[in-house]
Amino acid sequence: MASSKPIKVAVVGLGRSGYNIHIKRMRDDKRFEVAAVADWMGDRARAVGEEFDCPWYEDHKSMLRETDADFVVAASFSDTHASVSRDAMRAGFHAICEKPISDSVRGAQSLLDVAKQTGQKLMVHHNNRYAADVRHVLDVIKSGRIGKVFEVRMRALGFSRRNDWQTMAEHDGGVLNNTCPHYVDAGLVFLGSPVAQIFCDLKQMASPGDVEDHVKVLLKGENGMVYDMEVSSVCKFPEPKWVVLGSCGTLVSDGKTSTIEWFDPKKLKKLPVVAAPSSDRSYGNDDVIPWKKEEVPSVGPSIGDFYDNVWDVLRNRKKMLVTPEESLEVVRVTQACKRLSGYYD
Repeated sequence: MASSKPIKVAVVGLGRSGYNIHIKRMRDDKRFEVAAVADWMGDRARAVGEEFDCPWYEDHKSMLRETDADFVVAASFSDTHASVSRDAMRAGFHAICEKPISDSVRGAQSLLDVAKQTGQKLMVHHNNRYAADVRHVLDVIKSGRIGKVFEVRMRALGFSRRNDWQTMAEHDGGVLNNTCPHYVDAGLVFLGSPVAQIFCDLKQMASPGDVEDHVKVLLKGENGMVYDMEVSSVCKFPEPKWVVLGSCGTLVSDGKTSTIEWFDPKKLKKLPVVAAPSSDRSYGNDDVIPWKKEEVPSVGPSIGDFYDNVWDVLRNRKKMLVTPEESLEVVRVTQACKRLSGYYD
C-alpha cells in the first residue's frame, strides 16, 4: 500500500537553484518537507533554516551525519554536484542531482555506479523534460501530423553579459554545462535514436570569465534525423524557439504558441520528373499543395512535473521519467561537444 507520509528533503546549496527552484517548488506542497539545509554561506543557511524551522549547516557532511531526510538535493556549485550526490547516497540517502551532474563522463558514470552499489535512487533534475512546449513538440513528432520529421531546430537567444560563478571553468561553468543540458536532453528525446554525428562550436564573445557564452550544436541520429541547437548570450534578435521540419508540414513556435501548416499527402497529384528543358525557359509548375493551417498553444500532454515524479517514485513505486542512464548520455554529448569544438584543450 502506498504511503502518504511526506517525503523529507535536505537541500545542499541555497542559491538560485536550491532556493528559487527546489525549495520554492516544495514550499506549499504537503507531500514534501524541507528537513535540513546546508550552504557554506552561514547567514544564508541560518535564514533558510529559520524560515522552515529545520536544522541548518555550513557543510553538507555534517548535515548527512545528522539529518533524517529521505532525499538530498545537490544544488551547490556545478563542480560539486557529483561529489555531494555520491556522499549522500553513500550515507544512505536518495539523491536529487542538479545539472550538470559532472564535467566528465567518468564522473557521471561514478554516480550511476554508487547508486547501484548502495541501492539508493539517483534522480537528475532534468525539469525541462516536463515543460509544456517540449511535450508539445514531442507529441507533434510522434503524431505523424507533419509527416516524417527530419529536423528540429531550437533557439534560446539573447544578449547579456554574465559575471557570476557560472562564467568560471573552475566551477564547471559555461553555457554548455549549465543551460544546454536542458535542451540536449530534449534533443536526444526528439531524435529517438543514438547520436551518430556531432558538430559543435563554442565561443566566448561578450561575458568575462573563461568559459563559452555562445553554443552551436548539431546532432545527427543514426536514423538520419538532425537536431540543430543554438543557445547564445550574444544574439540580440530572437528567432523561433522551435522549428520542426516534416515531410508534410512545418511547426514554428515561440515556446507559447505554435503555428502548424501541413497537408495530406494522399491529396497531392502525382508529380513526374521532367527531364527535358523547360519550354518557356522558366522554373516552376502547376503543382498545388493543399495546405491546412492552425495556431494552437504550445502545450503537450501533461505528465506532471519533476517533483510529482519524485513522489511517484518513492511513494507509489513508479518509474523515473528521466533515468540516470539518459542523464549520462547528456554528459556524453556535452563532453564530445567540448572535444570537437576545439575551444577546450
